[in-house]
Amino acid sequence: MQLLRDQPTTVRFAIIGVIVLAMLIPLSMVEGVTEERQGYFDETFQAISSAWGNEQSIAGPFLIVPEVHRFQVKDDDGDLVWHTRHRERVYLPTELNLDIQIDHQMRRRAIYEVPVYLATIKFNGTFPALDPQLLNRTDVEVQLDLARIAVGISHTQAINTASTLKFGDTESAFTAGTTQSWIGTGVHAAARRVSNTNPTAFAFDLEIKGTHQLGFTPVGNTTQVQMMSTWPHPSFNGTYLPERYETRDDGFTAKWTVHELARDLPGSWRVDQKQVELARSFARVSLFQPVTDYRVIDRAIKYGFLFIGLTFLGFVCFELTTPIRFHPVQYGVVGAGLVLFYLALLSLSEHIDFGSSYLIATALITVLISWYVWAMTRIWQLCAWMAVVVASLYTTLYVLLQLEEFSLLVGTAVLFAGLIALMITTRSLTAAEPDEPLAA
Repeated sequence: MQLLRDQPTTVRFAIIGVIVLAMLIPLSMVEGVTEERQGYFDETFQAISSAWGNEQSIAGPFLIVPEVHRFQVKDDDGDLVWHTRHRERVYLPTELNLDIQIDHQMRRRAIYEVPVYLATIKFNGTFPALDPQLLNRTDVEVQLDLARIAVGISHTQAINTASTLKFGDTESAFTAGTTQSWIGTGVHAAARRVSNTNPTAFAFDLEIKGTHQLGFTPVGNTTQVQMMSTWPHPSFNGTYLPERYETRDDGFTAKWTVHELARDLPGSWRVDQKQVELARSFARVSLFQPVTDYRVIDRAIKYGFLFIGLTFLGFVCFELTTPIRFHPVQYGVVGAGLVLFYLALLSLSEHIDFGSSYLIATALITVLISWYVWAMTRIWQLCAWMAVVVASLYTTLYVLLQLEEFSLLVGTAVLFAGLIALMITTRSLTAAEPDEPLAA
């Protein structure tokens, strides 16, 4: 400790500052390891999603009614001849009710766990009666016997089961494909009893598998959605948010009510006359993981420079208030221990929960640094005080990691506390060196 004892105060602080800056190098290396492990987790997530089912989006149901339009054109001789064109008209439900039950489970591969879900969706509602004026036109033939219900499903390979479609007093089975490019992938079923006088009721169930997120389109003139899930951490996004929801330890419930004026879709249209963008009309819920270890550890590493500096500040305060002077190498050893804290936290959190990992890593670094201070000074009081400082700092870091919304406020308070401690310990310093007598 003699080398740094003989240096002026300004030079000592400059050396300590360089050591703190040098700690950015091992911190960045640990951050690289964290990103690498996050990459392994992402690969596992994609592999499980591909095998089980990716994020699912449900569009519809849509009633598709084919039409044959007859019109006359002149041929080369100037005579009028009849031609036909096949068109399709889309109708949206006047009333749509969705009852969605999402049951989650954890899928494990190697050391990683990914939440997946099995969603049971019960559809029921009514489609409007067809326009009588359209049915009575002589130049348009509405092919009611070819009408069908189409439902868009983003990943059809993850369909578990599909019930028969009950449409009016008929039933029909779903088959693959929507027959509509603007819907995308999905299923369709025959709907042969479309009424031109009264609304037609429909009902069917789908059971699909997916990962992370489920979305749906509120296509009814009035759409009501009831959702229940066993996942306790939902994240709602998309165009429509639930009007109310409740989260509990064993899951959540949510309810949407969407009126036709809020949807960006007309009640009916001809496919060849209007381009529809369904992606702008989705409501989505995600199985959000609020404390994904790699994300939290990455945030902790970003605070690493601050907490290494604050720990060194504790050593500086000891130097300014006692005759003890620490060697630069000793500062470097303490800094290396503080960096290893994050590596210990990373490795432990891959096998046990984050809270326990953080407690073990904090206890380990606190014991090591306090023992090292005792080994350097042989002063038990200084050893105990350093243990209190380190434990307090890393308890504060844990609070910062848990309080995302208030992390900036808490971090600023910690900086102010460090500044106040430095002001108190340096209040008697003058331009004179420590070995020279201070002015009265």
